[in-house]
Amino acid sequence: MTPLSLAKAAAPGGALFAPAFAAESTRRDLDAGPALTAEVRSSQDGTVHVLTVTNITPEAQEVLPEALLPAGEGPLLFLGGASTTDERDGALVALLRPHGFVRLGRALASPQELTA
Repeated sequence: MTPLSLAKAAAPGGALFAPAFAAESTRRDLDAGPALTAEVRSSQDGTVHVLTVTNITPEAQEVLPEALLPAGEGPLLFLGGASTTDERDGALVALLRPHGFVRLGRALASPQELTA
């Protein structure tokens, strides 16, 4: 098995999002409120981000995931988890089931988008 195929198998979203799970990537815990845990993993060059939000309560919870991701114009892609989504005032809303999670990713066109 080549390193690339190993990365595909190990990284949610396959090769496109693998840099967010590489050894040199960064991981930050985010404040998503008392009912949720959240982390964002980013590639070393800052062009790939993966957000995971977990509901730690026995009740359904809503989250606005785009507010937790670094700014950028790349599309937001569903990478896994159990949630339903809706749109409210133009923003994506994820409804997390009790103890459920959602994993979303964004790949930016270039590192320059981070400073735009």
